[in-house]
Amino acid sequence: MWSLSTGPCGAARTDEVALDRRPMDEMLRQLPRTPVTTRAARRSGVPARELAGPLWQRLHRGVHADAAVDADDPDLRIAAVAELLPAGAAIGGWAGLRLLGARSLDGRAGSRSVEPVTVCVGRDGVIRPRRGLDLDRTPLSDDDVVEVEGVPVTTWLRSCSYLATKLPVERSTALIDAALHDGLGSAPELRQHLAAMRRRHGAPRARVVAGLVDGRSASMPESVLKVVWVLEAGLPPPLVNQALVDDRGQPLGKPDLLDVEAAMVAEYDGSTHRELLEHTYDNAREEGFESHNLVVVRATSIDLWPRRPLLLQRLRDGRARGLARDRSRDRWGLRPA
Repeated sequence: MWSLSTGPCGAARTDEVALDRRPMDEMLRQLPRTPVTTRAARRSGVPARELAGPLWQRLHRGVHADAAVDADDPDLRIAAVAELLPAGAAIGGWAGLRLLGARSLDGRAGSRSVEPVTVCVGRDGVIRPRRGLDLDRTPLSDDDVVEVEGVPVTTWLRSCSYLATKLPVERSTALIDAALHDGLGSAPELRQHLAAMRRRHGAPRARVVAGLVDGRSASMPESVLKVVWVLEAGLPPPLVNQALVDDRGQPLGKPDLLDVEAAMVAEYDGSTHRELLEHTYDNAREEGFESHNLVVVRATSIDLWPRRPLLLQRLRDGRARGLARDRSRDRWGLRPA
């Protein structure tokens, strides 16, 4: 049977693979769930025709795994790329942040697509371009790299900087917010780092991201809604997940986004919000906000994409209503720190 010891990224150490011929059903249960290099598999007695057979799948040229494993699993994809790293290279971007502890980053850009794993090779690193890899050739110093279970990984500041300079603003803001929310670092430190970038390609975009990230969003779509609110609707930067109290000091709720001057909140409703219990809570929450003289604007994934122009108008209209409200009827406030 296959005997695998744990190595980097939770991957199998491919220099310790041993094969014993057992009945096929037991073989199926014991095939490695982590990447194995072709060289290690062949050294263990697995013939080339078997690697090309139905029990295996090729993740990259020279890297294989059990055919039953989900090839889009983020940890599997990262571990497979780790097998390909040349000397001096490191895993970066979303994958680097995931290895550092941002487990909410799964490399999925939507329900049907995945993002490539970033490999930082510096100016002189040599690696063959492959599908599923994103090569970063910006200079890489020793201070930019740490080691996680034997795998070289770019620091959280370097990984976030790469995302901020490489990706569209709303995507990089959402990824970085998630990493900060997972406790990887300090939002003020990152803002200072991004704001100080000058000559690097993408630096102007990174400085825009610096003004948006805060690590307080509870989900990536909430971060996207924040970007839409500020950059497209042109509204003042909101407070994010700020706890509110009523006029008696009792908890009122924690809206996703809040415009204090206009008493307007924006709430993002994910797919779970259509379930009966969640929908019931949402209705009561919205009524509670409105009864205390807050204006509520709700958004779904459809509002963020195909109906975005209408969402922009709804946000602007909501702010106009809030500014024109009878402030003597306000019965809400920010929860004291």
